[in-house]
Amino acid sequence: MKLEHSHTQTSVRRRTAAALGLAASAALLLSGCNVGTPVDRDEAAAGDADAKTLRLSHVYDAGHPVEECGITTLKEELDGSGLQIESFPAAQLGNEAESLEQVASGALDMAIAGPSFLGVWEENAAVLDAAYLFDDVDNFVDTVEGDTMTEVFDNLYESSDIKVLSSWYYGTRQVTANKEIKTAEDFEGLKIRTPNAPLYLENIKAMGGTATPMALDEVYLALQQGVIDAQENPIPTISTAKFNEVQDYINLTGHMIQGVQITTGRAVYEGLTDDERSALDDAMAAAADATRTCVEDQEQSILEEWKAGDGIEVNEDVDREGFASAAEEAMLQQPWGELYQEIKDGQ
Repeated sequence: MKLEHSHTQTSVRRRTAAALGLAASAALLLSGCNVGTPVDRDEAAAGDADAKTLRLSHVYDAGHPVEECGITTLKEELDGSGLQIESFPAAQLGNEAESLEQVASGALDMAIAGPSFLGVWEENAAVLDAAYLFDDVDNFVDTVEGDTMTEVFDNLYESSDIKVLSSWYYGTRQVTANKEIKTAEDFEGLKIRTPNAPLYLENIKAMGGTATPMALDEVYLALQQGVIDAQENPIPTISTAKFNEVQDYINLTGHMIQGVQITTGRAVYEGLTDDERSALDDAMAAAADATRTCVEDQEQSILEEWKAGDGIEVNEDVDREGFASAAEEAMLQQPWGELYQEIKDGQ
């Protein structure tokens, strides 16, 4: 199916992106990066003095597979290529929305963000975060590397100057709470934290719940203090963020088989030589494979630990078919509903 965009929308988005990005960059500089742990510039600058350095921002903890496996592999694969990566985890340089704004404006070299945040810039990119879109991880990989999403990502680049370099498997999202959640009725009355993007709210609403948007680094304390009742994330994220310490149950809803996109801006990408682009493409592919392996291994090993009695009860008695049916009906009403159906039909 051909995806069309108006030149007027493209122009407006570019002007908006530039304004937002420069504003965000200025705010970060003036506030001393008051969005996370302060950046140690001296430590971050250490490396190959002759290599071209690309600064990369993401919101995940330093112990998360995105950093430990993906970015570590990326750095190793780029060794000797003339490129090197400086990684700033844990939202040091901003949240996903802020980082994308900086990438679009050229204030930041690279950022990792999920499809819902890319959807602000290119509506159809958000489809990848739709509930119950994929049957398994292989379906996810085939889709993000296939012609349909390549066209979506090309349109994103044309309309916003944001280039998707790679898609990494992030995990399958599950719901934690202080009660078992088996059906839509069990969601009633619960305040469920989601990332601050409209599609997450729609996903949870379709499953019978009410979502409360909140930054990831605020969730542990909010759960501990009872400000929210539940949250949803992949198992590795639940573990690294220690949400299992402040929740009684993990309910295996499996409602999103999800990836994150590694992005850069037009000025950075087109400023690379052919050899540098080739090295970066190869390194991204290796990093995607490494991240998937790590995430899948952790999903299995951590779940086995929890099943063995390590502090959180595992509820496998979940009506996934009921949730999936309700979600599909809701997703088809979204602006990208036809694309959602096209992807499902192609599996």
